[in-house]
Amino acid sequence: MAVKQTPVKQTAVKQIGLHVHSFSLRYQFRYHQLTRYDVFDYIDEMAQRGFTGVNVSANGVGYRDLGGTTAGHFAAVSDALAARGIRLELDTSDTSVDNMSTMLRVAAACGADTLRTYTKYSAPLSEVIGWTVRDLRAIAPLAADLGVLVVLENHEDFTGPVLAEILGAVDHASVRALYDYGNSQMVGEDPLAALAAMAPFIERVHAKDHVLLRGPDGALVQGVPFGSGRLPVAEITDRLYAAGVRRFCFENVWSYTAPLKCATDELPATECFRFDEPGRYLVGDRLPATSAVSEERVAFDDGLRAFLEMLESRGYQVQAGR
Repeated sequence: MAVKQTPVKQTAVKQIGLHVHSFSLRYQFRYHQLTRYDVFDYIDEMAQRGFTGVNVSANGVGYRDLGGTTAGHFAAVSDALAARGIRLELDTSDTSVDNMSTMLRVAAACGADTLRTYTKYSAPLSEVIGWTVRDLRAIAPLAADLGVLVVLENHEDFTGPVLAEILGAVDHASVRALYDYGNSQMVGEDPLAALAAMAPFIERVHAKDHVLLRGPDGALVQGVPFGSGRLPVAEITDRLYAAGVRRFCFENVWSYTAPLKCATDELPATECFRFDEPGRYLVGDRLPATSAVSEERVAFDDGLRAFLEMLESRGYQVQAGR
């Protein structure tokens, strides 16, 4: 399904940029020998579908979905984006100064305007907060010099108020927040409560859908095609827009799972914490490669269709150039 775009103009219509995350098609990348799909195919496909930008995971060996580690590869990615007139957000993890300094330079070389990160420290919360503030303060001047916005994600770890505390302490225009529609569930926080706390800092978002299940090893969050879960996705979208967010990233999280990090009796009583049918449990990593590749495509198309229909029904239009 192609995204409808409108020319850049001043109107009362709710105009937004629309990105797509490479995690949405992670099995196309992972099983490259089967699909022959790489970052350049991804850029081509998403430009043709009408997205205004792409998000690319660059975690791990070989920079994962970015697919290369050389200056020549970074330049080729930058050229491919420029030729198609779309933007790039790059993903890393680990706020350490060494990692962030390296990845900020990689992001700039690839032509990215944003670098997503999250903490990987394991320690008492007060220490993790202090270390994360220290890291982000240290790399903020480099981010500003390179013209790359750093966004700290609520990634299954910090609640909204804690993330807001960190960014308030960093207090730098080049370090802001990425709000994920569903990640607060893992720490037993309602997504709307997380949004309210983070709102003054949010610049980027990941739009996805989840359900809650009782799995073989305990309660967990299950990723499902957008529109088929229990997250209040329309209300979240409207509140984000009201808070000033103008770029939304669609992320297909079909077959993704993450354990709850709190007791079930501590969960909020809101709809998104109501347990769903256990038959929806699915771990894509356990599927045969051919099944994962084909079923992921179906989930991507179904979820994207639902996302675009939701946006259109609420008066949003995708604007080229965002």
